[in-house]
Amino acid sequence: MNLFGSNSTKRFDQNETELDDIRVLSFVSREREPGFDDCPEYSYDSDNENTSQNDCHETHGSDDAHGSLQAYILGKKYHPVHDYTLRREDEISLFWFTYRCDFPEIKPYRIQSDAGWGCMLRSAQMMLCQVLRLHYKSRTWRPPKSLAARRQDPFVSRLMTWFADFPSTTECFYSFQNMVAAGLNYDKLPGEWYGPGTVSFVIRDLVAIHDQQRQELDKTLFRVHVASQGTVYRDEVRRLMIQGANTAAALTKGGTASRPGAAHPLDHAAWEEDHLEKVPDWDTALLLLIPLRLGLKTFNLDYVRALAHTFSLPQSVGVLGGRPRGARYFYGAFSDGSKIFGLDPHTVQAAPQRASVSINGELSSMIDLSDENLRSIHTAYPESISLEKMDPSITLGFYCENERDLQFIFESVQQWKTENPGSPELFTTANYSPDYAANISSTMKKIMLSSSSLLDTEEDQISDEDDYVML
Repeated sequence: MNLFGSNSTKRFDQNETELDDIRVLSFVSREREPGFDDCPEYSYDSDNENTSQNDCHETHGSDDAHGSLQAYILGKKYHPVHDYTLRREDEISLFWFTYRCDFPEIKPYRIQSDAGWGCMLRSAQMMLCQVLRLHYKSRTWRPPKSLAARRQDPFVSRLMTWFADFPSTTECFYSFQNMVAAGLNYDKLPGEWYGPGTVSFVIRDLVAIHDQQRQELDKTLFRVHVASQGTVYRDEVRRLMIQGANTAAALTKGGTASRPGAAHPLDHAAWEEDHLEKVPDWDTALLLLIPLRLGLKTFNLDYVRALAHTFSLPQSVGVLGGRPRGARYFYGAFSDGSKIFGLDPHTVQAAPQRASVSINGELSSMIDLSDENLRSIHTAYPESISLEKMDPSITLGFYCENERDLQFIFESVQQWKTENPGSPELFTTANYSPDYAANISSTMKKIMLSSSSLLDTEEDQISDEDDYVML
């Protein structure tokens, strides 16, 4: 199927709409009719109102509004005053996915809208779209400004097809229906809320399915690694990233990736060896997802500056999180950690439709790139909230084009930790993952013998003391 459009499908706008003049249509206005999106998951209050147009900023820590304070936007750094226009252009170019209504029914549940429960999945779509943008284009790429040019842009057409709300294994790989289907593997039924951790695995599974359709791609798709324990193990990432033509060179005679002999998981010395054996280079890029919980019930304020710092890294693709029971896709923050910027999916819009078009004289069905549809994927109204109001459950996202990018992340986080010793670590790294299936008999024997000798010594001391008292 032609995802890039053709001359036979070309449409012209009498009045081309500029990207920086986007306006939200009346039926998706933030002032919705009472009850239209009234759900326990999310409710509007005065703190939720958009503040990006008037960033009333209170500085914390060492930054100040007229000096070192900066706005970090997905690896870019902007002065809050002098670079305001550049920052706004960057924000408006981000892809925005929201609740949809009237999409094909999710059977057998008779669900045709995700309003009230699908915000985390929509936030995941926004992060995934940013990753695809980096992978196939670049960080500086912008969608064409006019609707007509966007409609004819091959990459925009491809993205709109991939994320359209239609169940499909050959076209709409990241559709809402496909995300819901993937969530069933993690005991999530349609209509249930997702957390950042679960949706990370949904992203991983859908990217793997998309990767199987190699005939459609002009570049090998990236792979996804989920560091589910808050620790990034280098050997796990390495095994994932050498699955291509060089896999055989990375395998030992026994057919497993080269690593030290099996050791007890408590034997830290075995896992923290400085020497890493030479392995082949990565054969594609990596999306690293790190689910974290930064606090028990509320967000731990000790993490605010560390989290804000991650947005300054060139590899950052944002954070999945939100306010309690209301997911967001966060794409930036002030350097002092006072404010975080995000896109809010809690707006209901009409689902995209299919249209019959003529391609090379034959009728075919493809996603209708109507003006309404093209306008619905960008917003001029991002959100700015205090980091302290975030839910403690988040997922960090990093796109690494090669292994050097991954190492840069580790070194940057470590350097920031060195410069800010009072701030806790967001996540940790290790060379090797514990092998809980290892033969631990010899190690356990040593531990037991060591414990036994300590007990004998303590008993002898107690006995001697008792004898002395009795005398």
